[in-house]
Amino acid sequence: MKFSPTIPDDKLFELISRELDKGKTVALAIIIEKIGSGPRDVGAKMAVLPDGTSLSTLGGGPFEKRVIEKALEVIRTGKPCIVRFDFTGKGVNDAVDTGLICGGVLTVYIDVLKPSPNIFIVGAGRIGKPLADILGGILKYKVIILDPQQELVSKEIFPYARELFNGSPQDIADYIYSNARDNDIVLIVHGEINVDYPVLKKALQSRAKYIGLLGSRRKVVEFIKRLVKEGIDVERIKTKLYAPIGIDIGSETPEEIAISIASKVITYIRGLNKKEYKDLDIIRTDIMSNLINYKSNN
Repeated sequence: MKFSPTIPDDKLFELISRELDKGKTVALAIIIEKIGSGPRDVGAKMAVLPDGTSLSTLGGGPFEKRVIEKALEVIRTGKPCIVRFDFTGKGVNDAVDTGLICGGVLTVYIDVLKPSPNIFIVGAGRIGKPLADILGGILKYKVIILDPQQELVSKEIFPYARELFNGSPQDIADYIYSNARDNDIVLIVHGEINVDYPVLKKALQSRAKYIGLLGSRRKVVEFIKRLVKEGIDVERIKTKLYAPIGIDIGSETPEEIAISIASKVITYIRGLNKKEYKDLDIIRTDIMSNLINYKSNN
């Protein structure tokens, strides 16, 4: 195992930010208590990447190796933890033996830093604009705006956008396919079939885990039938597609629909799954339950 030299806090957080920006989860280990002697003092920090690479150091040696092991466990489970490490050589209750005899006990808090998703919003019009205003302007999520109409894709209209992309429907589809990361979200709210369908088809084949489609029940049914007929894996549709997207709040205006969609996205990001929220996505569930029969009959 290769250990990293000490890195100043400002540089360390810069490196952490870069890794999060790549879509990687990072563990941050901080010494929060020191009793007796130990390799470093309270406040010392070290980051650990999913492949076990460490950024900065808590002292090296078998102690740091054990911290890295715990940090990788935190990354896997997504749950922060506090761990005590024994440097006495005599054994301390509830403390991990480091095999060292510095004479003290260190307590380390290991936090998990998760990358926020990129949210690709396909459609910069009546629904896309208020939706982006909520998610990107108010909530400060990283939104990427994509639309075939060049005049709609500008920094003047979307000053908070992380990226802006203008191109044909196929260009947009290819852009999402090439750039979406594992935890990213795609919201297809353009409305025109010649835009929505090719983007949806390609997005389902991308790394993005959550793909929301705005549309009526009939539109969703026809799109799913077409996807299956064209060979898109049924499991990808079942696990990645959320359509029609939104939480049923009786929305009528574009702004209300945007709130409905944004609310559903927030529940997904926060891992919330409460039955009292009547998801419009139950329509998709009904469709999917009959999908196997459709596939076998066609």
